[in-house]
Amino acid sequence: MRSVVSCYDRASSNLSGDYVRSTLRLNSSDRGSTPLISTKPPGRKSGGLFFRASESQITDGGKYRRIFEVVNWKIRSIAPICLFLVFSAPALAQESDGGGVHAAGSNILRFGDGSTNVAAQDVGKRYFEEIANVRLFYQNLSIGLRYEMDDPSEVGRSYQDRNFRKRWIAYNKDGLDLQAGDVSALFGRGVAFNIFEARTLNYDSWLDGASAKTEFKIPKEFLNLGASIRVQAIEGIEDFYPIDTTLPMMHISARAANAEFGFFKKKLLLGASFVQAFTSTNEVFGRYTTTTNRQINQPDFYVDLNAGEVEAFLEWTEDRTHAAVLNPLNPIPDTSNTGHAVYGSLSYSNPSFGATFEYKNYAYHPHSYGDPLTATFAKMPISNPPEVYKDFTYTSITRTMHAVNYDDELGYELDASITAIPHITINLNASGSSTHNKYDASDTPKVLESTNLFPKLSDLGFYPFWEIFSEVEWEFDPANDLNYAKFAFHRRSDVILYRPDVPSESDYRSSTTLAAKVQYETSPTQSLLAVFEHQWSYDVAVQPDHNRLNELLTLQYTLNSTFTFGFSFDHTTGADPGASLNSDLGFFDAWTHQDGAWKNQGFLSFRIGNGHTLLASYGTERGGINCSGGICRAVPPFQGLRLTLTSQF
Repeated sequence: MRSVVSCYDRASSNLSGDYVRSTLRLNSSDRGSTPLISTKPPGRKSGGLFFRASESQITDGGKYRRIFEVVNWKIRSIAPICLFLVFSAPALAQESDGGGVHAAGSNILRFGDGSTNVAAQDVGKRYFEEIANVRLFYQNLSIGLRYEMDDPSEVGRSYQDRNFRKRWIAYNKDGLDLQAGDVSALFGRGVAFNIFEARTLNYDSWLDGASAKTEFKIPKEFLNLGASIRVQAIEGIEDFYPIDTTLPMMHISARAANAEFGFFKKKLLLGASFVQAFTSTNEVFGRYTTTTNRQINQPDFYVDLNAGEVEAFLEWTEDRTHAAVLNPLNPIPDTSNTGHAVYGSLSYSNPSFGATFEYKNYAYHPHSYGDPLTATFAKMPISNPPEVYKDFTYTSITRTMHAVNYDDELGYELDASITAIPHITINLNASGSSTHNKYDASDTPKVLESTNLFPKLSDLGFYPFWEIFSEVEWEFDPANDLNYAKFAFHRRSDVILYRPDVPSESDYRSSTTLAAKVQYETSPTQSLLAVFEHQWSYDVAVQPDHNRLNELLTLQYTLNSTFTFGFSFDHTTGADPGASLNSDLGFFDAWTHQDGAWKNQGFLSFRIGNGHTLLASYGTERGGINCSGGICRAVPPFQGLRLTLTSQF
């Protein structure tokens, strides 16, 4: 891991002091988005290094998050409390040497003042967020708190629900973990159950309830196979708010249990889970309110084999949903749907070569475009399986990421890493996906053709998506691993909206990107980082010329690992990508396509002491789509000042 990192947030096309990655999803019912404390899930390809706001804990073999987020206070009242926590932390830490109380935490202040573009109109945008975090430890007990103020927030609605955004008490001793309050969990790879928070996308599926987990070994006298059993259970409620603030809140009451049997010292794991959830959603139409009540019963099974250089994983779930839609104008009788989802991966690695193949077959609710029950039978927000495509760090590539249709998508990803050549690393990646069915244009759409195992990439009616990527990293100074150069090539094609009646007018986009990244240590305490991206893009939604050329140059200089400053120069010959014409993704059209010209920005980061970092930027940021782990949100253009002050103790 390189010690000199970029403070430029390449995934969201702006600067951020608390940038994080998480695994989320996007569909018409629960578009969601990134935790205050999280990193990219294990088992996925790493997307680079960023300044982070706090700690994260990851478990190999899945996208597990244990978020150490805690206490957010309004700025008008936070100052004395933060000062008390900061100055009392050393005393508490010293007391911990004798077995007393000790503390850990962080404080984040984020401010932005400028303008953005909504519906082709420039409007003022100002946000202010104060997020203080603390965790207290005493012997086997720990307490987590986070009191948050966003007035207003940068993304999504401002949080006003209760005093503490997150609060819990946990007990851990002799392999027994108990937690009450806000709880999160991951079973398998999340195909049936994966609840977490993702701050940068304004996504939060934590439950307010309780969880328990324990593990014990099976005595050799009973079964001499290095066997163990881990069981965990969770129950709680939540009010889930989608990323798209025009969609209604969903009240969720859920309970889930998981048992995992390990053999040969966990080289072989067999897991089984069961999830039951009840949801209620109210939508107001004039004087009338439509209420949708759902009951979901979801069994889940998985197997994980870790045999040294080879690892294999397979998970299957079945989503059994019963829904009652109460509409006073047009009552819909009780209706049911049974869907399923399969995820698998196969990996091989040795010192010279590594390869991973991932497969998805997500059919929670296959449906035609415009299906009236799309939201009724959509995948639950508490289910978040892997996205099965690569996460990138190059800005030009991430602005138009593929939004996974978890209700109806099958596909694959193949990733290979070659390190056999000294001082050179080669990464190759390819992925593709499509829907299961192709429909006609009738009022009651009929299936014209289907595929059940592999995606159809040559027929626009299956909404095909594919991309290929290659990157070569060269450490040109073997004595100093800070000196390196990267060269990348990327090609993508994605169908956004298929027109069965007029296929030639379907909405799709494609792009070809060349990129280079160079870091050079100019002295033992200073380094220069340069990133250049050149992209040819074609987008049907951009009028009148579908073609455009995008160029981005980022320069960054770091002194003594304390002070970093830089500039980004962003230019396009046409209009920005905007978003999509697909009504399922219609909330992306929060702004129209922008004119071209230059969008330039300056930024700096300054470390104050050992625990404080100030990050500032000023200039113009181009809009796009920010996707993380399959979850996407629209990022409108922004012009103005951003400040982030991060403190840790």
